[in-house]
Amino acid sequence: MMRKTSVAAPVDFIPDANQKTGMQSEEMIALSAALVGIAAAGALSALSSGQAGKSRIYLIAMFALFAGVAAIPIVVAFARGLYVFYMPAILPMLMALPPTVYFFVAARTAQSAPPPLNWRDGVLPAAGLMTTFGYWLLPGTSKVAMFVDGKLPDGFAPAALAVLTFALIFLWSLVSLGYLIATLRRLGAFRAKLKDFYSNTDKRELRWIDWFMAMLIALWGAATLSLLSDNFSSGLIFPGEIVFVLAAALLLFIVAFATVAPPSGVPQTNEPAAALGNEPQEKYVRSALTEDRAKRLAQRVEKAMREDALYLDANLSLNKLARHVGASPNMASQTLNEEIGATFFDYVAHWRIEAAKPRILTGDASILAIALEVGFNSRSTFYKAFKRETGMTPIAFREKHRSDF
Repeated sequence: MMRKTSVAAPVDFIPDANQKTGMQSEEMIALSAALVGIAAAGALSALSSGQAGKSRIYLIAMFALFAGVAAIPIVVAFARGLYVFYMPAILPMLMALPPTVYFFVAARTAQSAPPPLNWRDGVLPAAGLMTTFGYWLLPGTSKVAMFVDGKLPDGFAPAALAVLTFALIFLWSLVSLGYLIATLRRLGAFRAKLKDFYSNTDKRELRWIDWFMAMLIALWGAATLSLLSDNFSSGLIFPGEIVFVLAAALLLFIVAFATVAPPSGVPQTNEPAAALGNEPQEKYVRSALTEDRAKRLAQRVEKAMREDALYLDANLSLNKLARHVGASPNMASQTLNEEIGATFFDYVAHWRIEAAKPRILTGDASILAIALEVGFNSRSTFYKAFKRETGMTPIAFREKHRSDF
């Protein structure tokens, strides 16, 4: 006997609406309630956090969308009469999730105002919403046949809606990949921009978003496997409970990291084209810094490093350096990029590594102690910078030059 399926379900979060409540259903209801509770707690936490307005809005929307999808078992258990109306509403929720995640990250990494919503970002959610209304307008017997019995009733409208649903799900998969790539590019540009302003960037790089994206991909993969398992192997190979557990872990992760106000990222400046991703020649197009003045400023910057050892300050920023040499942050940045040929981060790291080399060769202190002593705030950052500068790790550098001592 063929196992019934739901034509509108892009992921297998959906229990059988006719299944009698048993141990498995109780577990699904408990997991569903836990997910909704975590999402509600996360939304309340986001409301009280010190985040920017749009970042908070997107975060709350993300919690709401996850809760909406996860609430299906609760609806089945306690409001079964609403099941045939609630199931179609899952489609626009899923369509809205990828742009919501992207714009949350964009708001977190924006230098000033986050990017505005584009009409293209609303096409799939709007199509999903229109499809939902189409399902709602079907006769009650047709909705029961499709969402409860797993059968396709006669008529053009049910068949057209079923085809449209699967087309939207297919497009959703492709669009989700596009938003993932756009999010990663956004993060890359943000982290590169941080190096123009800070000598230590690891606490500002929002590395937790990398784990969040990885967990989101894992959840998507698990949901896909669960859907295939449910349709071809009676759900025994990859049960839906695993999907709920992964979703709960993802939501707890979001609550732990996303609801906490981040440290300052890329500062706002008076640069005429300071948006992420601009080329240096565009960024300084209206600068009053002449070539002769840039050379004198470069000499003052080098003096600040060589004689004043400004690099030893782990909290050294472009603004601090600019004040020290008597210039604006914009002029100091332009001097570093065009006259010296390095980002602020790489320039300071160079001086720190040069200061670390003799300490490494003497072997009197640990690598971590040396890294902290010369201004780095973590061992991993020091290792990456040292290897990029010298082509070898600090340990390999010590071994290579040990014969000189």
